[in-house]
Amino acid sequence: MGRLLLSALGAFCLLTAAGLPAGAETPPGFELVEETVAVVNGEPILLSDVRLYQLLFGEKDFRKAVERLVEVYLVAQYAAERGLEIPPQKVWEMVENFAAAQGTTVERLYADLQRLGLGGAVFQNFLVKYNLYLGALQLFVIKPLTENEQELELLLAAKTPESVPVYELEILKVPKEVAVKRSDVLVGMDFEKVSEELGLEPVELRVRPEDLKPEIARVVRRLKPGQTDFAEDQNFIYLVKLKAVSYETPPDAKERALEELKRERVERFVKKLKEQAVVKVLVSEPPTSR
Repeated sequence: MGRLLLSALGAFCLLTAAGLPAGAETPPGFELVEETVAVVNGEPILLSDVRLYQLLFGEKDFRKAVERLVEVYLVAQYAAERGLEIPPQKVWEMVENFAAAQGTTVERLYADLQRLGLGGAVFQNFLVKYNLYLGALQLFVIKPLTENEQELELLLAAKTPESVPVYELEILKVPKEVAVKRSDVLVGMDFEKVSEELGLEPVELRVRPEDLKPEIARVVRRLKPGQTDFAEDQNFIYLVKLKAVSYETPPDAKERALEELKRERVERFVKKLKEQAVVKVLVSEPPTSR
């Protein structure tokens, strides 16, 4: 079985922004009971789970809290089905780290939770679920997206109007009169053969589109890395091979595009899980408003 443990402080970078409100108490008339709010593939989400989520994330909208917990449970279940788990001894370590990040002790943390009707078991269960959720997203969504750098660069460039392509090219410049006489050599578009047969040395360039002749730039834009084609002007035939393409993107724009791409992939991943799941929401409004 695979074992997963994210750094508690890293995993809860979102949680510590809200934390447990100082002196928080259960609102008047609000009695927490172990009522089932939703069921995700047969696993219940309790009212106490929703209340804890609202406290930790500062989410006031009960419906949104339920929706987010459904997503957390779905992804955590996906992780568990693939052998990811958090050993019990690590759960306690995460509790200690979280308490330290809040500037308190585990005992005081649990006392605050107990005062709100949210026992330590509720909190520990959420720690496990949320860390499995984060771990699954990292392993099954973010990692596949970022491990292929060339593909990622293309995806980011497509999202970033500021990106400028930079082409790595090989070009053979053949006078037209020579090209007409030796068309048999050119037809195969074999760089080595054409270079050897015609006694021409290819030129290697790393350029932006605006630095190329317009006739060559038009050809290069439609090529994929590894492809070769002809361009021509009034006096020459150019055998052009695109070796690679990279992009110059402002760092801030690249970071924004990456975050947007990650968000889209996560949303797509969660949507697919929802389509395959059996989810029943039993309570969509907080008890005080019913």
